[in-house]
Amino acid sequence: MTVTPAGGPELLSMAASLLVVVGSIVLLGWLYSRSKLAGSGNSEAITIVASRALGAKERLMLIEVADKQLLIGMTPAQVQTLHVFDAPVVTQQPPTETMPAGFAGRLRSALQEIRR
Repeated sequence: MTVTPAGGPELLSMAASLLVVVGSIVLLGWLYSRSKLAGSGNSEAITIVASRALGAKERLMLIEVADKQLLIGMTPAQVQTLHVFDAPVVTQQPPTETMPAGFAGRLRSALQEIRR
């Protein structure tokens, strides 16, 4: 009995199948992230007006809910309302284009520069 090593057509077929599987996984992941299933409901009902890091895992956030602004403190163990403002103290400002926030913003700006 003779065993023949995998030749060109078999390797090409296996590589094409692998690309189809990996491409399908990436496409389904992208579609899922764009669908309403991945969202957390109505994202316009709660708006983060301002945020400030106090430490490695502690944060102060000013959020707006139903025309009221709430100052909340967040730690890894709890979220606590610190104060409720009846009138808005800070109005939302449009994001500046000077420095992209986080990894997603930096990646987006890098891809835009590559396309130019």
